[in-house]
Order: sequence, then structure tokens, then C-alpha cells
Amino acid sequence: MKISPSKLISLLFFIFSGYYLYTAYQIQVFAFDENAPFNAKTFPIYLGFAGLVFSALYVILPETNPTDVDLRVLDYKKTIGLVILMILYGLTILRAGYFLSTSIFLVASYIILGERKWIWIFTLSFPFVAIFMYLLHGLLNIYLRDPFLKYLGIMG
Repeated sequence: MKISPSKLISLLFFIFSGYYLYTAYQIQVFAFDENAPFNAKTFPIYLGFAGLVFSALYVILPETNPTDVDLRVLDYKKTIGLVILMILYGLTILRAGYFLSTSIFLVASYIILGERKWIWIFTLSFPFVAIFMYLLHGLLNIYLRDPFLKYLGIMG
């Protein structure tokens, strides 16, 4: 029996989603936030369940158009570059803060993936991170520790 590469990737994603769901249940929330309809672990739990369901469906259901992947033409340099960038992002987010580290991560990701128009790079990174941070911090009252914005006096 031969398993297609996309089914194998879906199986790996199923395992990853199960681990993600397990760690999502380990997230600590404040005592006053435990019974809130939306807290720090609500979205990660839903995301973990969605990953489990969709990857399981892809593994179980038959493929209508099986794909044959030629491993010689894949761009491994970009993939390794993005993995290294994600590791660096994980290491810097606590020290630099969400806004700065996420914006720089997006800028570097766009450059690695081949985007060369600087107007698009900056438009799709800094403003979107600022909007998302406003949604989390300003509207949903989810506090994100951000030393950079605290230093600038924007966040307390």
C-alpha cells in the first residue's frame, strides 16, 4: 500500500493538532477569566479541534485527484529559512514584545518568500499587526505584554 504525500502530511498535521490541543488545555488563565465566554485558551482550543477534524477528514476521505510530488523541485532553502525565522520569533517575542517581533517576523517572511515591493511588505505587516493588537488588547481585553510599546508610552 502506497500512501500519498498529502495524506502523510495530513497525518502529521493531525498529530501536531493533537499536541497543540493538549498544550492549549494547559494554558493558565486568571481566576476571573475562567468562566468568561472568551479567554486566553478559547481560540487555541477551537483551533486544535478544527485541525484535528479537518486533517482526520482529509486522511479518511478518498482523494479525487491524487497528486504526485516531485521532491527535487521543492524549495528547501525557503522552507528552512522560514523554520529558522519562526524559531527566532519564538525566542524574541517575550523580550521585544508582540508588536515589534511579529511585525519584523512578517517583514522577514515576505522577503524570504520573494516579495520585493517594500510598500506591500510594510503595508501588510505593521498596520495589520497594530489592528490585530488593538482587537486583542482594546476590544477583547486580552493583555499582551509588550515592552517596546510600554517603552514608547503607548501601552501601560
